[in-house]
Amino acid sequence: MSLDPSTIGRFKVLGTLGSGAMGTVYLAEDPLLKRALAIKVVREGTGDAEVLLRFKREAEISARLNHPNAITVFDVGEAPDLGPYLVMEYVEGESLSDRIRRGPMDADEAAGLLIQAADALAAVHALGILHRDIKPDNFMVAKDGRLKLMDFGIARGDQTGRLTTTSTFLGTPAYAAPEVLNGEKATPAADRWALTITAFEMLTGLLPFAGDSVGATLYRIVHDPPVWPQDFPPGLAEVFGKALDKDPQKRFADIPSFLVALLEALPLAPERRAAHLAQLASTAPVKATGTLRIDLSAKAVSPRSRWFWGIGLLLAILGLGFLFFRPEPSRVLSIESKPGGAEVFLDGTSLGRTPLRQVVVKGKADLLRLEKPDHQPLVYRLKAEDKDLTLRLQPAPFQVQVASEPAGAAIFLDGEPHGKTPAALEIPGEGSHQLRLELEGYLPWSAIPERHKPLPDPVHLQKRGKKGSGDGKIRKFFKGIFQ
Repeated sequence: MSLDPSTIGRFKVLGTLGSGAMGTVYLAEDPLLKRALAIKVVREGTGDAEVLLRFKREAEISARLNHPNAITVFDVGEAPDLGPYLVMEYVEGESLSDRIRRGPMDADEAAGLLIQAADALAAVHALGILHRDIKPDNFMVAKDGRLKLMDFGIARGDQTGRLTTTSTFLGTPAYAAPEVLNGEKATPAADRWALTITAFEMLTGLLPFAGDSVGATLYRIVHDPPVWPQDFPPGLAEVFGKALDKDPQKRFADIPSFLVALLEALPLAPERRAAHLAQLASTAPVKATGTLRIDLSAKAVSPRSRWFWGIGLLLAILGLGFLFFRPEPSRVLSIESKPGGAEVFLDGTSLGRTPLRQVVVKGKADLLRLEKPDHQPLVYRLKAEDKDLTLRLQPAPFQVQVASEPAGAAIFLDGEPHGKTPAALEIPGEGSHQLRLELEGYLPWSAIPERHKPLPDPVHLQKRGKKGSGDGKIRKFFKGIFQ
């Protein structure tokens, strides 16, 4: 196909988002719902059955996976002269790899994204599916801070068929687990290894087994220990050393265990560490803690009693299912602040920075807190009718140090006395204010204090001249001329 299509199915093509080995991804619009979409099509002329199988697999798995941190599939189809296509959610933002190229992330940003990535991968594994290509290129970071897992083209599961044997290894070498490179069957541990490499790259901008060639990289993954940056903290080295052990049995048992250890080792403020741990706990899967055993054998009860017991047990199970597995109520919020760029916390968990578009709020979410440097924290209790919120932040007061030479000058702020120099003076954050210093025998001095702009230290007051001394000198001058 020499020219890009103007339409695919009922969708209007707006432009090209990118191209890859499997095909092209277009930016499109749904004319009925008036929303932006991404449409992925197989590259023209690709007759390779394996490539088509990967495309079909991606459509099937994406459709089965309904998770807020995974790309949503809306439709599939086949267009004349174009072939099969996949209609997906469009995420306005950048890939995680593009974000890493801008420099290593601070601990707080990396932790928030990793918890989302772990939640998405846990949902994939819960379906009995291995992603097999976890890497920064396959995560999108939306402008509001949400992370999305994508590209299930080489994923494998019990019900998704098998790829042909023409390619033994189909992942990305730098993120491959050593046991897979040694020819062993991939397990969820291999996906966890790849996520660990991704986490290391997010925090350092580097790969722990980087080589000058693909062959050198593969050799180091299988045989060499990871290489840490010179200033890598020992606590982090210990956590990543365990997570990157060559033996899968010696690594962390699951992703939450790795993330808990990582959060404890990262240089985070105590309140941020607590918030991330709470977010991680809220995404952890529920595990059964016991087994219910009921004897319904013929010796235990009569047939009539067994019938009543069966009905009772069924009702009990349905009741418990309603109590413990009913979907939590949810709603969608958009949150803006004036000024923008405020970090938003919902019941202590960070949602990202404003503006936030279409945030899914689940359960009994109650309290919003907005924080922005140089502004007072804003606490807002959500109401049932809230949908599009615009919250105004008030500038926080700031302090200035006021000193004068000579000392002892009276301090006036907006005409009100505030002691004498030297002193620390609190300036209201809202509006502009006039500061004035007065000292007998000296000219008054005034200024408008500004945040982050210190006053002269000290303010040098100018002596006031004697009353009438200037006029006397002028009269003396003219008197001398006319004499």
